[in-house]
Amino acid sequence: MRRYPVGRQELIDLINQERPTWIDRARARTDAYVQSRDYTGGSEFWGEIKKVYIDLQFEKCAYCETKLQGFRFASKVHEVEHFRPKQSVKVWPNSSIDHLANFVPPCSTGTASPAGYYALSYHPFNYAIACTRCNSTLKSNYFPVRGARDPGGVDPSQMSGEDALLLYPISDIDDDPTALIAFDGVLAVPKQASGPAYERAVVTIRFFQLNHEDLTTRRASILAPLWLNLETLASNPPAEIAQQVRRAVDRACSPRSEFSACMSAFRARFEADPAGARQLGEMANLLADG
Repeated sequence: MRRYPVGRQELIDLINQERPTWIDRARARTDAYVQSRDYTGGSEFWGEIKKVYIDLQFEKCAYCETKLQGFRFASKVHEVEHFRPKQSVKVWPNSSIDHLANFVPPCSTGTASPAGYYALSYHPFNYAIACTRCNSTLKSNYFPVRGARDPGGVDPSQMSGEDALLLYPISDIDDDPTALIAFDGVLAVPKQASGPAYERAVVTIRFFQLNHEDLTTRRASILAPLWLNLETLASNPPAEIAQQVRRAVDRACSPRSEFSACMSAFRARFEADPAGARQLGEMANLLADG
């Protein structure tokens, strides 16, 4: 995961440019939900501003950083994800799910709630674009918290009392994911050894299965050539070659690229510990080869 920086007013401006009437309609719908203290549905229109988030996230899933297909021809692969579920919230972890059967959370993860976060159904800072795997399969109606749940909350930036365990990567209303989640080669790991930051990292990594074989193999297919390019630069090649290789390295680590948080972490590791990075690069090379 990585942060996608955008200011509050900047996001509103982008939405207004995309759909000039959207904000007013969203406020009216929110007022109706607040009055009824429930998400009562209706003809939904959050999909109208999907492109704003697709562009903001460089066509990547907010959670696993998988590159999604272009908006113009395959917008259905980009799902508008409600960070806090708009309807009822289920208990997580669900021990009936195979990959969570023996998982013991590092802290309390909250109780179920028959009421979802109805007042945030149309809040711009409760949206992100996610792949079907992360949104529909894994996220579903789960939202683990350490504190007391606040289903009537109207502003995500003012709901720190919930002590949410998942990381929201849009804007700066939450912790920067790269400050909590690091990478050891292709594996996502907590950056801190203990404490609340450690707990959030553990839960987020496990919640979105960030170390699933499908993701680690795909990270390896990008990290392996990145490692070779870094080795090439370290060998002091001719200026023309160095320029081309450096461009490839920068491209792999760019926020626009798939799995860029992992690649940026590996580049930093290579610069600080070339020998250790070499071992990780060789492992990635083997993993990428199958």
